[in-house]
Amino acid sequence: MAKQIAAVDEKPGIIQRLRDFYEEVMAEMKKVTWPTRPDLITSTKVTLFVIAVMTIIMFCYDNFASAFFVALYSITS
Repeated sequence: MAKQIAAVDEKPGIIQRLRDFYEEVMAEMKKVTWPTRPDLITSTKVTLFVIAVMTIIMFCYDNFASAFFVALYSITS
């Protein structure tokens, strides 16, 4: 009866794995559709506008809640 030698799957070394990772990242980055400069400027303006609106809304809610709790406290004490 012949002995069978088990095939050992060896992991590639750290250098080879890093090289493979880098090559895969570069291949994926070539598939990315990058925005044009006008698209980027428009998106930035929209983002800043939404942040400003949300800031105003949160400021109003905070002032309303503060006034409500001050009034509630003055009633109970």
